[in-house]
Amino acid sequence: MDSITITAKPRSETGRHAVNKLRHEGKVPGVVYGHQFNEPLPIVFEAKDLRHVLTGHNINSVFTLEVEGRRPTPVMVHERQHDVLDHRLIHIDLYAVDMAEAVEANVSVQTVGNAPGVKEGGVLDIVLREIAVEALPGSIPDRIEIDISALGIGDNVHVRDLRVADGVKIIEDPDEIVLSVLAPQKAEEEVPAVVGAEIAQPELIGEKKPAEEETPEA
Repeated sequence: MDSITITAKPRSETGRHAVNKLRHEGKVPGVVYGHQFNEPLPIVFEAKDLRHVLTGHNINSVFTLEVEGRRPTPVMVHERQHDVLDHRLIHIDLYAVDMAEAVEANVSVQTVGNAPGVKEGGVLDIVLREIAVEALPGSIPDRIEIDISALGIGDNVHVRDLRVADGVKIIEDPDEIVLSVLAPQKAEEEVPAVVGAEIAQPELIGEKKPAEEETPEA
């Protein structure tokens, strides 16, 4: 696996005024915690460098974090905060991992093919858009693909039907329905239209998250 490096500096000043000042200077405040860190460490990145590194990479990608004065450590993105107006990145939480220890993560679902049931007027209802898995940090898949090309009206795909690579363990209830092809009338009753809905980014699960810093008012 190729190593993608993110560089940061430790920061001593925290709180609203301090982080706002950093943002005005073209920087992104953040926190790293987890393996090798007894306490969450406040850090700061150059915004343009961080954007360049993160662009085109999945949320579950593993990066090498180099913090001034510390040895490099592999990390995963736990959470990103964006400005509500211009959507620029304003804060990032990183979780330091041990490449030899399995972690839990949410992986997005992606359908492949066209369901005959949808062509007949049915509606594809995706119940679980993310699947919780356990794997070594470098083995977490970018996505879980589901072939729907044989699904007719009334057909379901359960968690037990999903296929993942060796070394990846799905930790959802096997009987949980991932997606269904609903009959037109039933679809109208059960799946109200949602305009502008946004799917949450996958993130590490099962870990305690440090207290968030205040973000600027909109």
